[in-house]
Amino acid sequence: MKYYCPLCFAEIPNGGDRCPVCDGSLTEWRLRPYTERLVYALGHPHSEVRMGAILSLGRRADPTAATALTQCALAYPSDVVQALEIVRSLSRLAAGAERTAALEHLAEHHPAHAVRVAATAACGGDPVA
Repeated sequence: MKYYCPLCFAEIPNGGDRCPVCDGSLTEWRLRPYTERLVYALGHPHSEVRMGAILSLGRRADPTAATALTQCALAYPSDVVQALEIVRSLSRLAAGAERTAALEHLAEHHPAHAVRVAATAACGGDPVA
């Protein structure tokens, strides 16, 4: 099994308290709020890790994650499955400015048609647009 630093995503050996690449403290990392760690995981190089964070953030329904989820969808534009799950996760957030802004941004700016359609529908607009 491979282990990665949660701070710089470098591959690291199992067991230490500090990353040999960035010198980040893994103990201090574990003390950060869970939502913050999930948001940070949206930048992980492995799509499986990102998807786990997307699913978890959707279940937590924390509106503070809306911008980070939107940025993740735009950072990996060819991963349409991931972006569609981001739209579903955003849809689970309580109605509010963060959710609306995130969905509208994806509806206007994501390069994948399927994502734009899903985001438009989640905003309550015409899903065929």
